[in-house]
Amino acid sequence: MNTAINLIETQAGTKGSQIVKGFRFTDRELDILEFTLEMKFSTLEDIHSKFFKVTKDGSISNSLIWARQRILKLIISEHLQLMPEVCARPVYVITKKGFLFLKNSRLSKTFCKPLYEVDARFFDHDRRVAQVRIALEKTGLIKRWISERQLSEFEEFKKYLSAEFRPDGIYETFDGKKVAFELEIARKSKDRYQQKVKRYISLIVDESCEPMISQVYYVCEKKGIQKLIQGYTELFQPCFKFNLISEILN
Repeated sequence: MNTAINLIETQAGTKGSQIVKGFRFTDRELDILEFTLEMKFSTLEDIHSKFFKVTKDGSISNSLIWARQRILKLIISEHLQLMPEVCARPVYVITKKGFLFLKNSRLSKTFCKPLYEVDARFFDHDRRVAQVRIALEKTGLIKRWISERQLSEFEEFKKYLSAEFRPDGIYETFDGKKVAFELEIARKSKDRYQQKVKRYISLIVDESCEPMISQVYYVCEKKGIQKLIQGYTELFQPCFKFNLISEILN
């Protein structure tokens, strides 16, 4: 814990005791905990982008200081924990204390179980999912995001989306459309893509599954991957949407 505090204090350029003095939990801290829980982990940059990029007066802030200070408070209060040696930048996960506090503070919500570790093998993919989620939410078109962690635990989704067919998330638009989100940064086998596309089509056209999903949104790292998947969706074009990551994260 001391290592974590020292690292954040160095980043923030101020003493922890000065920052924490008079600290009270607000909805913002709870939102940070909830986001971190849903997306498996969070980074300083992502917390800044989601919660502090746009100021109260509507201007854009490039300063990370407020995000740093909030993270430091959550670490000192043992609601967040720094995960060392995952990548070059600090990575945070919710703690058991933070999870219980969040759960007891928002009794009307159902939360997925926390992960207390970060799998470095999937770090780049999971981080990109979080970044794309933030970018899509900033368009103002998304009403609700259901993370892969929630899909893997909640019975209403597990019934139709087994592990092999589970998307990276499902989001709901303000017009009621439910969209399965897939992020592809590494090429998989053609058979894998075919099977998954067929499964999505069956969910979309099967009225007994309605309104599980009405569309699938693929965001791909490379144009080649996008073209490959598009080839399997030609007969169902309205049901599938495609973009490159570079077109979203610019």
